[in-house]
This record gives sequence, C-alpha cells and structure tokens, in this order.
Amino acid sequence: MAEELDFIPLARAAAMVHERLFPEHPTKETKTLDVIALALSTVIPLYRRDMQSGAVQAVSEKELAEGRFTRGATTLEVPYRAPVRFLVVARGDLQRAIETLVRDSAAAARVSLTLRQSPRSPLRG
Repeated sequence: MAEELDFIPLARAAAMVHERLFPEHPTKETKTLDVIALALSTVIPLYRRDMQSGAVQAVSEKELAEGRFTRGATTLEVPYRAPVRFLVVARGDLQRAIETLVRDSAAAARVSLTLRQSPRSPLRG
C-alpha cells in the first residue's frame, strides 16, 4: 500500500503542470494534457502500474519514442501493440519536473515575445 502512495497517475500529474503553467485557464483540454504528458516524459521517468499486482514497471524509451499520448494523458498508444494504460509518475520526481517545465516554458515565452517584438525586414516586391 505504501508503494501506491509513492506514485500518482500521469493524467493527474499533467493536470498539476497545467494548473502551474496556465492558472488563468482552469479548463484542461485532453490534447493539452497529452502534450504536457509528452513534456513530462522528457524530464522524468514514466511507469505503468499492473492493476492486479500493483507493481510498477518503467515505460521503455522505445515505447515513448514510438508512442503518442492520448485521452488526456491516460494512454500511450504504440503502433502494432496494445495501448499502455495505467501510467504513473513517482511523486518524488513530480515537483522537480514541474519546476523544470515552468522554467522552460517561461524561457520559451520570453523568446517568443522577443521574436514577435523584433523588427522585421520589409518585404520586397
């Protein structure tokens, strides 16, 4: 039972990241959660929980590279095999991941803003 408390569903983790990144948008679109799950997968390991035994097993790099997150970060669909469900992350990794993604999103926003404000060369006709 203690092991169950050490992991939280990936969909919940993605929702927590969404709350930090977009506090002014309380509605969480499923596709947005899928993209956040992808971002999380780049900074922390993901696991699948065996619902019968409760054991967790790491999702492989190959599955992550070939698959795509769907259904609000609840499923990893990998071509030519059964979808990976019951995705979880280690609770201890989540805060670090949130801080990393918030920092990275702030840097990306600054770059985007800088690019939008930079003078553009006139079009030649």
